[in-house]
Amino acid sequence: MLSFLGYAMRRTFRNMRGNLFPNLTAIATIGISLLIFSSFSLIAFNLASLLKVWEEKFEAIAYLKRGISLDEVEELLKRIRQLDGVETVNYISPFDAMAFMEERLGGQKNLLEGIQPAILPSSIEIRLKKDYWGRTKIEEIVSGLEGVPQIEEIQYGQEWIETFSVIVKLARVTQWILGGLLLAAIIFIISNTLQLTISSRKEEIEAMQMSGASPAFIQIPYYMEGFFQGLLGACMAAGLLFLLYQVVLVAITPLMKGWLAGIPILFLPWETIARILLGGMVLGLFGSFLASMRFLRYGR
Repeated sequence: MLSFLGYAMRRTFRNMRGNLFPNLTAIATIGISLLIFSSFSLIAFNLASLLKVWEEKFEAIAYLKRGISLDEVEELLKRIRQLDGVETVNYISPFDAMAFMEERLGGQKNLLEGIQPAILPSSIEIRLKKDYWGRTKIEEIVSGLEGVPQIEEIQYGQEWIETFSVIVKLARVTQWILGGLLLAAIIFIISNTLQLTISSRKEEIEAMQMSGASPAFIQIPYYMEGFFQGLLGACMAAGLLFLLYQVVLVAITPLMKGWLAGIPILFLPWETIARILLGGMVLGLFGSFLASMRFLRYGR
């Protein structure tokens, strides 16, 4: 068994060296195809992670009607604190809102010159306990406040989160549609590359058949060739994806530091990378199987 495995390995590498350019072309094409697929996976993964972080940081902002007294505000704060799931309640006066805007604008705070704090509405920020994070729970809190007469409007980013959820789903659908097309292309490339290898050794294979070699004895080196093509292409894709991730991470993080607000850009989990490598190997084997099936028909 070990001697046959050693023979199959030697024959596999001899076949790959003998058809070096077609094999390198196949490996490069597989790598680029899997890179495109894994890039969409990386984008979808980070979008989903970002959506999850935003959902977990949900907070409701209740904008109060103008002219309500401090006593009414205190009573309202007390009422909100008694609601199930409420962790903290923070009152934001118009002056606090103006100070926050000046801080966010930094060196451009002169844009606020002439604007009086009185034009800004007072508001209440409502943060939920960890067990109540998520859109469903916060909607329960909001529904309990909608009938309060002192509240003008309640916002909690529902439309933005729903729009972003659609974007995440669209990215995932695009990933799998594009992935299906690329996978079909990979199988076609591997199958045809191995057909070239088989054709170039037509006389040698016929001699082996005439000497009584079994189909498995002849085919296994070609299966292994497809296996290594898929594995090397997948490794190439994983390496290029990590390099691309590092370049983009270094370039984009300073530009989007304020917008991301400390949310990290993540690389694909190692379990996903392992699946990509496994997928490359399976595709390589499947492509070699198709090429071998054609060869068996020819052999007959």
